[in-house]
Amino acid sequence: GYAPFTSIYRYIAIKALEKDARPVVLVKGRQVGATTMAGALELYFGCSGLFGNSGRPPIRILHCFPLMDISQKYTKSKLNTMISGAKPDPTVGEGKNGKRKSYVETRFDPDSPSNNSVAYKKFKGGNEVFIEYTGLTGDRLRSLTVDVLLVDEMQDSSSVALSNITKSLTKAQYGPSGSSKHKGVQVFFGTPKQKGTDYYKLWMSSNRQYYHLGCEKCKQTFPFYSPGSNDWEKIWVREFIVECPHCQFQQDKFEAAERGKWVASNPDGEIVGFHINQLYTPGNSKEYIISQKPENHPTNTERAWQNEILGEFYFGD
Repeated sequence: GYAPFTSIYRYIAIKALEKDARPVVLVKGRQVGATTMAGALELYFGCSGLFGNSGRPPIRILHCFPLMDISQKYTKSKLNTMISGAKPDPTVGEGKNGKRKSYVETRFDPDSPSNNSVAYKKFKGGNEVFIEYTGLTGDRLRSLTVDVLLVDEMQDSSSVALSNITKSLTKAQYGPSGSSKHKGVQVFFGTPKQKGTDYYKLWMSSNRQYYHLGCEKCKQTFPFYSPGSNDWEKIWVREFIVECPHCQFQQDKFEAAERGKWVASNPDGEIVGFHINQLYTPGNSKEYIISQKPENHPTNTERAWQNEILGEFYFGD
């Protein structure tokens, strides 16, 4: 059931590096794993051996948050956990604690003592990961030169800061370069808040892709979630069972997701957009999602339902 998520991973890891790629905006519900996705991607870029090797230049990644405390929390609680929790490298001996270093740990640059920093990681081949925060203006990051820009918690980032930090991609060696309007690899993601914001405008300028499930019986695809519609409540019959609106065949939701694909609702959009929410998370049953609706939950407001669960921009007080 993770196909909607893994296809976003693959797109950014492969397509976004090409010279004709466009920026990516991901609009999401809360707790769907987007920040973990960013961590997995930056470790892939850093230690896969595909960059800084065989004539390819090193790749430099900037993963930034709007506030310092969020960036530090991410490094300590997520990124460092992913680094130490990776599979042990069988080619190295056991340490004093009887454990082998993880595959990722053995790919660190041994001459870079700064790998203990919460803001910087350097890998063999010269690949670098910067974990930073923009603040109000992003001025402090303008001196960096990077190839990949990952902007987390996009809903709280200012347009002034974004304008400044994208300048760090001017000499990017991966993704679009030269006379291209958009340089380097750019990925913006977060949980939406209000309509009319810079994040909303960025999303509306994209091709706004929604994930369609695939029917086992008639082989057609169909939208599971559509913005502004409650049709998903009919399609999602119970627990983890969905019904194809074309042939009424009931099937496993996870398997239907594996047969599905992303479909653009605005094909002429200037940038690439993906929308994902808690309805697609494999661990959430229909009954759980229904229990989060404002009329069924003791504290959830309509705004919380729209933003956090459905991943929608909200219009109202």
